[in-house]
Amino acid sequence: MRTAALALLLGTLAVHALPVLPARNWCIALPLVAALALWPRLPWPLRLPAVALSGLLWTLWRLPDPGLALPPAYDGQTFVLEGRIAALPEHDHRRLELELETTEARAADATIVPLAGRVRLAWYEAPAEDLPQVGERWRFTARLRAPYGFANPGGFDRERHLYASGVVARGSVRSQPPPARLAGAEAHLIDRLRTRFAAALQRLRPADPGTAILAALTIGEEGAISTHQWETFRRTGTTHLMAISGQQIALVAGLMFVAVRALWARLPGLAAWLAPVRAGALAALLSALGYALIAGMGLPVRRALIMVAVGSLALLAGRELLSTRTLALALIAVLLGDPLAPLSYGFWLSFGAVALILYLHAGRLDGRGPTALALRLQWAISLGMLPATIVLFGQLPLVSPLANLLAIPWADLLIVPFALAGLLASLASDTLAGPLLDLAGLTTRLLLGALDTLARPDWAARVVPTPPLWTLALALPGVAWWLAPPGFPSRRLGLLLCLPLLAWDWPHPPAGGFRLASLDAGSGLAVVVETAGHTLLFDAGPRLGSTDAGRLVVLPYLQSRGIRRVDALVLTHLDASHIGGARSVRAALPVGAIFVPDPLAMPAEGAASCVAGGFWIWDDVRFEWLHPPPGHGAGEARSCVLKVSGAGGSALLIADLDAGGSRRLLAGGARLAADTLLAPYQGTKPPPAGLLAAVGPGRIWLSTGRGNRWGHPKPEVLAAWAAAGVQPDDTAAAGALLLDVPANATEPPLLTRWREADRRYWRVH
Repeated sequence: MRTAALALLLGTLAVHALPVLPARNWCIALPLVAALALWPRLPWPLRLPAVALSGLLWTLWRLPDPGLALPPAYDGQTFVLEGRIAALPEHDHRRLELELETTEARAADATIVPLAGRVRLAWYEAPAEDLPQVGERWRFTARLRAPYGFANPGGFDRERHLYASGVVARGSVRSQPPPARLAGAEAHLIDRLRTRFAAALQRLRPADPGTAILAALTIGEEGAISTHQWETFRRTGTTHLMAISGQQIALVAGLMFVAVRALWARLPGLAAWLAPVRAGALAALLSALGYALIAGMGLPVRRALIMVAVGSLALLAGRELLSTRTLALALIAVLLGDPLAPLSYGFWLSFGAVALILYLHAGRLDGRGPTALALRLQWAISLGMLPATIVLFGQLPLVSPLANLLAIPWADLLIVPFALAGLLASLASDTLAGPLLDLAGLTTRLLLGALDTLARPDWAARVVPTPPLWTLALALPGVAWWLAPPGFPSRRLGLLLCLPLLAWDWPHPPAGGFRLASLDAGSGLAVVVETAGHTLLFDAGPRLGSTDAGRLVVLPYLQSRGIRRVDALVLTHLDASHIGGARSVRAALPVGAIFVPDPLAMPAEGAASCVAGGFWIWDDVRFEWLHPPPGHGAGEARSCVLKVSGAGGSALLIADLDAGGSRRLLAGGARLAADTLLAPYQGTKPPPAGLLAAVGPGRIWLSTGRGNRWGHPKPEVLAAWAAAGVQPDDTAAAGALLLDVPANATEPPLLTRWREADRRYWRVH
């Protein structure tokens, strides 16, 4: 069973590692291969490959077809959509987020376009009252886009998340014609119940910042959790608490199991008919199912429910609950029911945690009391999960063991019971529900205060480079060795196998060379220049709704490279698409020098002017300001222009320059010559006359933003840039552009287009 579960997992992972999905015609062989895998007389050396191949074909058959997303020909067009509201609407200060299970999508030319999945809509002009409710049928007019996300090293793969969530398009609701409710939600009892619970939380605790935490822990809605709260959870390694998963589902099931078994044992007539253990197991299964339905039956919740169901069924069948066979059966059930589950970090964290519990539980009943055993187990789990945390999140939260030792029992034993009891009581009376939710709110505020205190020191979380998977393959047996039972020989030597994971560092440029990275940050600019020992950030990207490119793009890239300091931050001019992420970067990392065109117009503590003629040298790489000239007036004409030169190549970084600024820049003459040109205005406007001739670039980089509302880059703009005989690269299509410039002129620079280098079948190309 255990070996078969691992083989099935390998087959599933093989599909998810493919850059392009093979033809589904291969799935015709699934019945034959599955029959071989189940044939008891087939030797195990032959059966295991058959199981793995069965997993591969099953996954291929069950996966949503990426080709069923919004067709490229319709990207950016306006549709009339009809469908059912499929999830609780999420509010923020600017918009209402909806998920629509579409039944009809009609383009402007009246063509019916098949969209087999959910459409995620942003409604910016939603009324204050009479909002859509889960289960209702609505008609919207919306401009749709493919489910696209930024593509950067270390960044969150939003396209993978949307694909795994069944989202086939994203769009914004138009006010004319106005949206219309077509039918109510009378038949959707569970969805209506979840809506009532959400309304009760807002009604009884409207101004409490802990209300968002209560919503996440009870009905599975995380949209209202603030950026500050997420940052606190990230730095303390407690982010997993906000996803209803195995521990919350198991808590409810466990409490019900203990209560029903104790009560059943006191009723002899019932105990003679059904053993108390089996009665408790049945009650646990039903309570877990009820909690999962209230929580919305999302992917993590379904996975946790399957694991609890397998454990309950094991008790009903008289089998051992805590066994690797039970875990293996749960793994098989999850993979067969949801082949997309391995795309979620929660899949690895939940199964890893349960496997670690089983390992720590085996042979550890050493006579200690239950409290001491629970504390020891929780401490060991926190330490044992650190390798996975480093690989998945690129961070070593040093306070994580202590934070989890406090937060997990606090949330499970205080917050969740009070919150669930309060919500259930709200169905009868707000008078009954109020005190219970007040207690839940109080315990939540106390926990948030404690976590804030733990997250505050700079040393609370250490940024580490995202290591390769082979370091995890060494660290896992090392952790198992280290956490082995007392008496196991030389347990501390297991830590040696963890050293590659903890000490890993990606190669940095050699002295005289540099790495130039134009990040995929939408319609804005964020460029990182890295030398052997220094880092410069040239603009920090735009604001992005309630967040910014600094948080979503720049910091994850720097973190993946293990960069813990920005030695120079350049804010080229006062434009939101260039400086929108600066505050997040400065809040997260120490920043050395700050350069702006005019410290009076762009006040920043300790900022200096980027005046033409100034220069400095880092690690044998020269940085020189070419614009603006001293004493020039304000505006885009003052935008900073920087040239980076090493022995193996050079780059000219231009932000935004008006016609006057371009003329003054061109007056600089031969100093403009460079191998790589970062186009002014991100390439959304034609190049200034004479610029290409003066620079003579071998590479031209644009950063227009995919699917931008202005339709950039225009064909005539691309033609103007291509007139230099160079085909421009645009981060909108290529993802992050990475150029490794060597330390000598004998080696060619290495260009990486991130969407090509990290191609996956779910990506929008």
